[in-house]
Amino acid sequence: MRRLIYIVLIGVCFDNVVGQPLVTRFPSLTVKASSRGMGMGETGIASSMGNQSLLYNPAIIAFTQHFHQASISYMPWLMGISKDTRMLGANYVASLSETSALGINLNYLDMGQIDLRDDNGATLASYKSRDFNLGAAYALQVATDHALSVQLKFIGQNQFGPSPVNVYSVCSDLGYYGRINLGGTMRTLHLGATLSNVGPNINLPTSTSIGIAYSTVTASSNQWTVALDATRLLKDDWKGLRLTGGVEYGFDEQFYLRGGISWERADRGSRKYFSLGVGYKGFVNDQSWGLDVQYLVPYGSSMNGSPYQHGFGLTLSINIGSFQ
Repeated sequence: MRRLIYIVLIGVCFDNVVGQPLVTRFPSLTVKASSRGMGMGETGIASSMGNQSLLYNPAIIAFTQHFHQASISYMPWLMGISKDTRMLGANYVASLSETSALGINLNYLDMGQIDLRDDNGATLASYKSRDFNLGAAYALQVATDHALSVQLKFIGQNQFGPSPVNVYSVCSDLGYYGRINLGGTMRTLHLGATLSNVGPNINLPTSTSIGIAYSTVTASSNQWTVALDATRLLKDDWKGLRLTGGVEYGFDEQFYLRGGISWERADRGSRKYFSLGVGYKGFVNDQSWGLDVQYLVPYGSSMNGSPYQHGFGLTLSINIGSFQ
């Protein structure tokens, strides 16, 4: 697992390379309001769990251990440059059988008030900017330890030109997830791959991602998870590769500590930050509830003016019923 950590840290060395910026629309498709995933550096292609997987790789929900799972998330976004931008998320997963599941996922990005000004600084007009996506996903186990998924999303945004205009469209995701038992039930290697935001030619952030994770359970019922993801926009070259990595330690299946790192070139979004996270899970018979919180710490030459300064978020979740 040391190699996984080394790969992520190597990315920090390329912090000063700058090229032509690449801009896409519908940012709600790329911001993931999951405090567990964000607390692990925004990883989840192979390491996400439960209904959190709808944001990263819906194929994982085919292995859900609960009849119903739901969560809500709140995350102020880009606090270093804006005080009225926030991301809200809500999702739900229902088990259809022991090998399939259906998920519904809603993400709403409030980009606050945008003021248009002339060369003298006088306000010409003010607008409220919004961006959202609503998705429905289906996941099916195609073998004992492998699953595939498809997700269809309805997206909307009010875009600006001479006057605001509402734009609506659809896009889709494909996902794969597999797990390999490395001995007994205590050590597992997780693999994931996704093709996201495939749709019409309206400058969508169409991307492909791969992920790998390793998890183990100790004799005292504590858990370790280490994960690494790599993501690239299909319209971009390999210089636009984004790397994220994270680690999670779970104590007695109730208390969780998380940390992670995100690296991206400055001209591709400059999402360069360390992340910290904590979580708690409470149990009532075969039901459970959880609270996760994350906090971002930017690094690099622009850390003092980073839009990710003081970034935080929280997720409240509930699981009802269990197959176990």
